[in-house]
Amino acid sequence: MNNDNDHPSGLEPASSQLVIAPPTEPIPSHFHDRTDWWSFGIAALLAFSVYLFTLTPEVQLNNAGVFVTAAKYGGVGQPPGFPVWTIYAWLFTKLLPFSNFAWRVSVSSAFAAAIACGLIALMVSRGAAMIGEGFRGYGRLKPKAENSLRVVCGCVAGMAFGFDGCIWERAVGPDPWPLTLLLFAMVLALLMRWSFAPIRLCYLYAAMLVYGLGLTNSQSLTAAAPAIALLILLENHQLGRDIFATVALLFAGAFIFRACGILSDEIFLGIQFYYLWQDFDYLWPMYAATAICSALISIGLVFKTRRLFTSWKPVCAAAIILVLGYSAVLFLPLASMTNAPMNWGYPRTVDGFWHVLSRGQYEKFLPTDVIHEPGIFLMQLGIYWKIAFANFGPIFVVLAGLPFCFLHRMRIAERKWIFALLGIFLWLSVFMAMMLNQSNDRTSMEMSKIFFAASHLVLAIFAGYGLAVLGIFIHAKRLHPDSPAAATLPE
Repeated sequence: MNNDNDHPSGLEPASSQLVIAPPTEPIPSHFHDRTDWWSFGIAALLAFSVYLFTLTPEVQLNNAGVFVTAAKYGGVGQPPGFPVWTIYAWLFTKLLPFSNFAWRVSVSSAFAAAIACGLIALMVSRGAAMIGEGFRGYGRLKPKAENSLRVVCGCVAGMAFGFDGCIWERAVGPDPWPLTLLLFAMVLALLMRWSFAPIRLCYLYAAMLVYGLGLTNSQSLTAAAPAIALLILLENHQLGRDIFATVALLFAGAFIFRACGILSDEIFLGIQFYYLWQDFDYLWPMYAATAICSALISIGLVFKTRRLFTSWKPVCAAAIILVLGYSAVLFLPLASMTNAPMNWGYPRTVDGFWHVLSRGQYEKFLPTDVIHEPGIFLMQLGIYWKIAFANFGPIFVVLAGLPFCFLHRMRIAERKWIFALLGIFLWLSVFMAMMLNQSNDRTSMEMSKIFFAASHLVLAIFAGYGLAVLGIFIHAKRLHPDSPAAATLPE
């Protein structure tokens, strides 16, 4: 007879069969470490020092006088009015109590461009660390060597962008473009933070707020909107599905109402795409393609997830926050009411307000007819790369292509982020070239090259990642395919 301590059939007590998992380290709440911030600080300080040394002491040519006057008196500059930049530059005219006002506004441009360089270095340093953690077939560098590599890659990428021919001339004088590029860099940094922790929607909302502010400074940033939606789709299928479904429904409703004559052009006044909508006869193929692609993407995801509008609350919240950021344009009529010396278009009136927002005195968009004139479009793409090689530099363009040669060695998270950046780059380069429809002459290239500056920012990030993978490939220890370390690399 068995006593209580005997176990028939040789079974052990249930408690002895439990497998206790080893304690895991808590997930850190921070995303960037000290090395990232060192990269940010060094790149920003180096760029700002060079900018200050080469700063223009007086008013430049072109529109510098307009910008300085608008900043000094808090007025309304040329369309689209630049409300966020006007407030930003006005603060520098008050915080710097010496030298002339043109120099003070130029310092604001240098500061914005330098911080943008720092944010590029920050994103490159963090991306290089994550690539190094899971670079298949190679061991991780020693901490000191890895930190040095991250700082070097971040600073090189930041300097490549900061001393780009499209940027430098704008960063040393009174100009709104440096702040535009800073806001765009902030959007990318926030999206990067969100993409590696999609559950934290606060970073996505912050990116939408900054993106709305950026649209008030440069309407050309609307070109990045479809790519940002695709980035969201890559990281959160449900959220991306509902965004594309909403876009498809909005476009379908606009097409129907316009065809029926229910809504006139005036109804669309005040929205970001108004001046595009006015050119409906020229741009309807682009609108139709956007609506069809959005519908197909949302329908495909509906079949995959068997759900629709389950994430309507985050979609509505992001849309409201985006509009809240863009509502900075309401500063324009308030500034106009003060009768400032620079009061372009008199936006205190309804007609003047819409005139400024819709870029009334500029030419309407006449994009390249890609279908009927593919040769011209290919020529314009060649112009883009000619500008990139001349201003960004051939070495950095080559480095920007290296990360795509090592995608098979990266983890899924890093690949997603690189593909998201690629989408943003293509929309800011290929789509922008189509919309600008520039000719192959020196004057046209000089006037249009600044509109490609945002794409050069993405190129700088790619160049930093390319330098990082090159450093890992050269200096990291190669693992044998059958070794335990190579078999247990994290995905």
